[in-house]
Amino acid sequence: MNNLPSKTAVEARRARYVPGTRVELVSMNDPYTTLKPGDRGTVRHVDSIGTVHIAWDRGSTLGAAFGADEIKVLTVVPPKVVEQIKQVRLLPGVPNMLSVRELFEFAMGLGGFDELCDYLFMHTHEYSRFILTGESEG
Repeated sequence: MNNLPSKTAVEARRARYVPGTRVELVSMNDPYTTLKPGDRGTVRHVDSIGTVHIAWDRGSTLGAAFGADEIKVLTVVPPKVVEQIKQVRLLPGVPNMLSVRELFEFAMGLGGFDELCDYLFMHTHEYSRFILTGESEG
């Protein structure tokens, strides 16, 4: 019985976990690891059997095995979006920064804030987290 993932599954994993992607550990099926759920790291690469090799912030380089361990991608607010948020909040007549719909309409009306508008439309939850906490990943 072969428990290895198909080539298609490995390629899908490579597309999701590209090098440089920030991830968070959800669970790991390794009784000897010191990693805990919530630990974060940066993807190094995905090998031919679907293991996601990660440089964990705590110093470990343990990979997340396909089918055994669970990680999730952290959404990072792009630097261009952060810059546009800073620009818009200083403009006269800016609406409440927590009102995503009003902010979206305001930025659309200004023009030149396409990245911010796209981000507001596609990542409402992440935007709200950033505005409330200042955290750009989560």
